[in-house]
Amino acid sequence: MSQYVYYSLQFILGGASVVAITMIAKYLHPKYTGIAYALPVILLVSVIFVHLGQGLEASRSTLKSTFVYEFTLIFFILAFYFLSERLDFWLAMFIALFGWAIISAGIQLFLKA
Repeated sequence: MSQYVYYSLQFILGGASVVAITMIAKYLHPKYTGIAYALPVILLVSVIFVHLGQGLEASRSTLKSTFVYEFTLIFFILAFYFLSERLDFWLAMFIALFGWAIISAGIQLFLKA
């Protein structure tokens, strides 16, 4: 498989998942987007491509790193959810994302995950 096909396939699959989640929110109900987002589809596809390109050890490292950084994702979700009740949507998103970045950088610096 050529490198261009490889990256194009990754891009298409990632974009398709975002479109699918958006369509679920529009045509079914927004509460179902959480279920769709929680499916490890993007993680599975990513790990498969990492494995194909770099081998088993790199894919295992990806899974370990994902596990560690899921805690930062939980922080982001909770912060964004609670801040969006009190602040403008965009400001709440920025603050939650900034907090996520600080915590992620701290994990990287101190735990070297």
